[in-house]
Amino acid sequence: MDSWRYTREEDKVQAEARLGPQAAIDVSQLLGIWVNTNTKSKGINQLVISRAADGLTVNVFGACDGSPQGWGEIKIDFIYAKNAGSQDLMAFTAFYDFGFMETRLQANMSLGLLVVAGLNTFKDESGRSNYFSREFFHQ
Repeated sequence: MDSWRYTREEDKVQAEARLGPQAAIDVSQLLGIWVNTNTKSKGINQLVISRAADGLTVNVFGACDGSPQGWGEIKIDFIYAKNAGSQDLMAFTAFYDFGFMETRLQANMSLGLLVVAGLNTFKDESGRSNYFSREFFHQ
């Protein structure tokens, strides 16, 4: 009997497909500079994803008064594979806290593009609505 827990069929992996604790998701296709496909974006202009000693980092550059504004380099929280038995990269998450607002990034690979969703929450009592954004990037 298999003692592994799951909440969906897709969580189950055959015993011979289990990767073990040493298996790593291949992140090579994610590394580098990603540029927004919309050159007139008022959101994020580009992302730079790099290797670090303890994982991956991302540095986001937002559109700000006509020139890119660096958000600072942060550690990527988690990377995700295509499925529970895969080493193929599918997505990552990262979190920025600017003091007046927080931005949680959720990014996934699709057809050679990096699709980045932003969940933006204001903390400054400015009356601005929290909002969702989604943009598409190429290398």
